[in-house]
Amino acid sequence: MKLLPRPRFFYVSPWLLAAAAGLLVVIVVTFAMSNIRREKQLMTEAMIEKAATLIRVVHSGARAAYLLDVRRGIWNLDPWSEYVQRVINHVAEDPVVLFLTVVDDRGKVIAHNNEKDIGKTLNISLLSQLELDHGGVSDLVYRFTGGKKGRRYFEAARIFEPYRPALQGVFRRSWKKQHGGIAFFGGLSSGQVFRFSPPDGPGLHRKYYVLVGLDMSGYDRSLKRLKLQALILSLAMLLVGVGGWLSLAAVQGYRVSQKTLGDIKAFTGILIAKLPVGIIATDREGRVTTWNRAASEMTGITWKQAAGRLPQNVLPPEFADFFSGAELRGSGEGLPEGWEKEITVAVAGRKEFFLCYIMAVRDNESKYMGQVLLLSNLTELKSLEKKMRENERLAAVGRMAAGVAHEVRNPLSSIKGLALLLKGKFADGSREDETAGLLIQEVERMNRTVSELLSFTRPAPLDVRRTDLGELLAEEVRLVSSDAQSADIELRLQVADDLQPVAADRDRLNQVFINILLNALQSMEKGGTLWMTAENSPNEATVIVTVRDTGCGITEENLSQVFYPYFTTKPGGTGIGLAISQKIISDHGGTIRIDSIEGQGTTVTVELPRYDETGGEDAG
Repeated sequence: MKLLPRPRFFYVSPWLLAAAAGLLVVIVVTFAMSNIRREKQLMTEAMIEKAATLIRVVHSGARAAYLLDVRRGIWNLDPWSEYVQRVINHVAEDPVVLFLTVVDDRGKVIAHNNEKDIGKTLNISLLSQLELDHGGVSDLVYRFTGGKKGRRYFEAARIFEPYRPALQGVFRRSWKKQHGGIAFFGGLSSGQVFRFSPPDGPGLHRKYYVLVGLDMSGYDRSLKRLKLQALILSLAMLLVGVGGWLSLAAVQGYRVSQKTLGDIKAFTGILIAKLPVGIIATDREGRVTTWNRAASEMTGITWKQAAGRLPQNVLPPEFADFFSGAELRGSGEGLPEGWEKEITVAVAGRKEFFLCYIMAVRDNESKYMGQVLLLSNLTELKSLEKKMRENERLAAVGRMAAGVAHEVRNPLSSIKGLALLLKGKFADGSREDETAGLLIQEVERMNRTVSELLSFTRPAPLDVRRTDLGELLAEEVRLVSSDAQSADIELRLQVADDLQPVAADRDRLNQVFINILLNALQSMEKGGTLWMTAENSPNEATVIVTVRDTGCGITEENLSQVFYPYFTTKPGGTGIGLAISQKIISDHGGTIRIDSIEGQGTTVTVELPRYDETGGEDAG
């Protein structure tokens, strides 16, 4: 059994498949890393925004509280660091804030969410590492700090300016008072009206910084969750890619399988249709599912007439008996795996010989699927065997005839001479004269018989010419028409319009067809119909003449002997006519066949080669 071919990509180099898989992995990893970087950037920006907001809240809140006290008329105000400290204490209540402090350029803590650290000096190198000394007030720098085992946090810093720009629209007073580091000028001024002053005096050139530390636990948890999501997404994409490839392989394999299955079915259909063996198959219900062209030709029943029907309702009984009965249908129990039998069936009035082989069809699980009947037409083989036997008999008869003719003919000449001598010595009309005449007649009859025997031993010379069979057959019908009319027999002649001429000896063919027609007329003692047709063979290499009667027919036992010399069933018959006819047709390179069913009639078929315009008889 031929295996189904695999799709082409199953034979692709493994390196190419590995490269494709690697490319898919790179794409998926790149996509995942890009997502992680984008999300880290967004989260970092959120941390920066939160730190910047806290610093703005400290700066703006301290300033707003200071201005509120001024507006209330409170002139004995606290130092600006106190206002900043109060705002830091309030803002630091957020659990995300680890520390929030204001330091000067020497690292001394001015304000801190942990008041115990006020006045302490921090490592000033932190500020130099952040490079804050080169930026403006709005610049903010940050970094992520903390070890693998320690707590990670986000640290941001910005310059803190305790001096406030002058406000527009404040009225100048005619007096000035300085108290607690507050300078207030009355009247309207476009310049500076008040400013924060450091607690230790003017110190206008000292720098101050705000440092914020934010807890990154939530950030790290979100980042881990993001990485996990990216990993899951990447795996999902990878699985989708692999699944897609496998789906493509499955679809392609399915398409290839379907195409291959279609090709196998088409090839099987053509093979079954072209096989010279008839194939009739049934399903488990016993209905016909397969009926090839050879089966139609052998049975004379078309596929349309047989499809879906039970064989018992379609086939002749001789064929239908091979299929199981209703009690076995569906299960197949008790059916033999296969057996054959040779049968004889009448098809279209002809006896046909068939070798039939029936077998049960089962699947891989030994379940009954139906039956298949194979038909082989043995008619031609039987005919060839019969011809071989006849040729052997004819050869034996010929050899015997040659010997008999040689031994008998010479004495016959002497006997005839003596008979003529004796006849001349007796008076005319005397008894002796009549006896001598009878002797001469019998000698001549024996001489004719010897001549007929010799015709089987040596080929007779033929005067082969272009012969119109239609004209010849019409002449034969006219010759026997009076005999047919007297016997109440209807004659029917049908000649094809495109009938081709044959290469034949006209006189010899007359002898053959007259003999066949007379035999047919004599078989119809109670009247009937005699059909005579002439047509070209399907390949137009020969011309076929068929003579069919409705007479008594020939028994099966006698049918095999009709061409034997001197075999006859008619009273007064010589039994040499059909033997001579067969010899004449054989000398023309043709064939003669007789099919008969006792009680139904006889059909004689003569096939002769067509005339070849280039060289007499057709070479093909």
